[in-house]
Amino acid sequence: MARKDDSDVGVPMTKLHCQGDRRDLTRQRDSWSRHLDYMLTMVGYCVGLGNILRFPYICNRNGGGAFLIPFVLVLAIAGFPSFSVETTISQFSGKAAKQVWSFCPMFQGAGVGAVVCAFTYMPYYNLYLAWPIYYMVKTCSSVLPWTTCGNSWNTELCVETVNTTYTSNKTDLAGNTSYTITNSEKWENVTLAHTPAEEFWHYNVLGVSTGLGDVGSVQWHIVGCLFLSTVIIFICLIRGIKSAGKAVYVTALLPYILLISICITTLLQPGALNGVYYFAIPDFNKLLDIQVWLEACLQAFYSLGVGQGMIGTAASYNNFHEPCLRDGIILTMISEGTSIFSGLVTFAAIGVMSQKTGVPIETVVTGGPGLGFVTYPDALAQLPFPHLWSFIFFLMLFMVGLDSQFLSTEVIITALIDQYPRQLSKKRMFLTGGCCLTVFLIGIIFCTQGGPYIFQLVDWYVLSLGPMVTCSMECIVVSWIYGIRRISKDVEMMIGKPLPTPLKILWALVTPTILTMTFILALLRYQPPTYGKYVFPSYASTIGWIIAVLPLLPIPVYMVITVRKHMATNSLKKSVRLALTPDDEWRPAKSRCRQDYIDESTT
Repeated sequence: MARKDDSDVGVPMTKLHCQGDRRDLTRQRDSWSRHLDYMLTMVGYCVGLGNILRFPYICNRNGGGAFLIPFVLVLAIAGFPSFSVETTISQFSGKAAKQVWSFCPMFQGAGVGAVVCAFTYMPYYNLYLAWPIYYMVKTCSSVLPWTTCGNSWNTELCVETVNTTYTSNKTDLAGNTSYTITNSEKWENVTLAHTPAEEFWHYNVLGVSTGLGDVGSVQWHIVGCLFLSTVIIFICLIRGIKSAGKAVYVTALLPYILLISICITTLLQPGALNGVYYFAIPDFNKLLDIQVWLEACLQAFYSLGVGQGMIGTAASYNNFHEPCLRDGIILTMISEGTSIFSGLVTFAAIGVMSQKTGVPIETVVTGGPGLGFVTYPDALAQLPFPHLWSFIFFLMLFMVGLDSQFLSTEVIITALIDQYPRQLSKKRMFLTGGCCLTVFLIGIIFCTQGGPYIFQLVDWYVLSLGPMVTCSMECIVVSWIYGIRRISKDVEMMIGKPLPTPLKILWALVTPTILTMTFILALLRYQPPTYGKYVFPSYASTIGWIIAVLPLLPIPVYMVITVRKHMATNSLKKSVRLALTPDDEWRPAKSRCRQDYIDESTT
């Protein structure tokens, strides 16, 4: 009797269509050295800046603790199923981006769109690495520069203390010669006064110009930080997943250590618990507002990072028999658990600042870059040893952003190598270097004085359409065209058990319905981009929608190309049917399983 291989422990032998070592010795594509490498890489990717900076603000704005009800529900019925679809088809085939769609070639344009989305996404997201580097350098100053006025970048309206009434004799925008600035006005009306943190961010870091049409000069201090972040990404990816899988032991785990350190120190300060209570107290009346449910859907969807090609690219390097469904549950819980924990830390820090400055908590709650580079620095400056905690915080932001860029870069590199394996498989280092250099050069446009407006425009639109359409399409095509029974057998071949019935229902009906409804509501409730009190010109929306639609354009193009390829010898009806049928490239990634798969497909 043949000895059962130790690597298949836990996988029922009677269920496996192909037995033996999990490693595929004939497989020329790389794979993760350890399963833990994959898990940490995915933790680093899923736990992004959206979890750290955006979730606390969104949660607070939509009912505090009550927001967790729709958020967790949507995560279970739409977030995790979308995640599991993407990992399953990529792990089974060992392919990513465009090539994974060989199970239904007509829709390969969705894979090409994911690569386009990644390439559009990378240059502006690199700024999220450059800014923390600059702040870390500035924490080495004797005085934190965002805590004082009187610096070269400060204006006459800079106000260091916000718990007293400030009277100015400067001429205001209406032409008055004297006016008084109250506490609330100092925070709500930036045309009257700025805190040092606001002015440091806008006038030193960004050097912001007057508007989108005023590009201005290049901010070379940010370009230098951008170049340094690009070099770090290149070094970490120089050997592809082999080197990235080692780097994540630091980049994925260190942010948790730093975040826990900040949490403990902050909770020991006066006012911290007030912030936590403010964050956690539920407002159940908010649950009657459809906007709250919409934002829960959007936050759950985008914080996981599904539909952008990164999750599938990472899963395509998995060993064939890895428990992909179990991994998806674990990664989803870690990702969104981190969101909730970061909300607690954020509002604890804001509570400390509120206690010491007299500014109401609700007045200083902001989202996005405003939270990371204005509110948080101000809050951390109230702690003992502010230089140390500020450095730790920005190091954490850098690490969190770095993980996301690993997989963004890998989406492009893997797609190119999978498409041209003979020409490019041995030139990965040069391909990675060329990709990083290209992204860096494009990113310089965001380092100009008009760059913040361009950044906001891209950020507003780049992920607005493509990922949600791709996820909906994956669920529908896998369940209804490829077939839920067939994909269930594929799952059984990998993990020894068929697809659970609840997950079949979610993939086929619930998840695509939820995503489609969310997509329609988001379009109906569309708001043009904003940047503080700046109003974007009308042409900005046109540019934005072009950016949003760009990842979707390959879909109809590839539909036409795929059907026409068969029309030379077939009718239109048969050509469409052939275009919807898996091609010869759709096979199990493990060579020992391929003959079994072919035999079953022909019976």
